[in-house]
Amino acid sequence: MGQTASLTKKLVTQPFSWLRGQRHDDESASAAGLIPKGATLYVFKRRGSMYFDEDGDLAHEFYCQVFDRNTNKVVMQKYSGDLKPQGDIDLPYPRLHGDLPVILFDTTSLQMHASNQTR
Repeated sequence: MGQTASLTKKLVTQPFSWLRGQRHDDESASAAGLIPKGATLYVFKRRGSMYFDEDGDLAHEFYCQVFDRNTNKVVMQKYSGDLKPQGDIDLPYPRLHGDLPVILFDTTSLQMHASNQTR
């Protein structure tokens, strides 16, 4: 009892805890600033979405030809055995972290409709 509530709380607060300077299980600690020492606003790597097969080929999906005895045709079947994930990939340039709670551009001062403009 109560495990799902604490798990849900941990999953919700964990992505934002590094910006507050707190760990997700330490609620009593006060945050000294928005970004703690050692944390960065930038992301330098991303998880790869491709896989390596036994031969060292790299692709999103692998298929093999299989003979179907019922129809006497050769069909393509998706292959998922012995595939290794690509791993982390270095980004060509740093990007901002997705959980950054900072307004980068304020649009409240812009005129949104052309009807408000005088001619």
